[in-house]
Amino acid sequence: MSREIPITAESIVAWSEAPVATEVDREVVLMSVGRGRCYGLGETGSSVWRRLGSPIRVDDLCRELMLEYHADLDVLVKDVIVLLEQMQQEGLVKVIAE
Repeated sequence: MSREIPITAESIVAWSEAPVATEVDREVVLMSVGRGRCYGLGETGSSVWRRLGSPIRVDDLCRELMLEYHADLDVLVKDVIVLLEQMQQEGLVKVIAE
């Protein structure tokens, strides 16, 4: 597995190569083929995942989510970075630029 790049609000992130994903009752379910694991993302995680189809800056992603969920931006940035780091550890997302 490649070295993990720290994710910050300035990072540009996107899906890793060829993710296996489907929607079940409006929730994204991901499959990590290399690890043989499935992940259900829930409503907010699914919303994050859908936005990663094209490279996006974490701060811009969080601003979009802030409008959708009416959440505090600082809290949102911290929570989204934690989610993205977990996805990165599982090989589901990658950092395009720091």
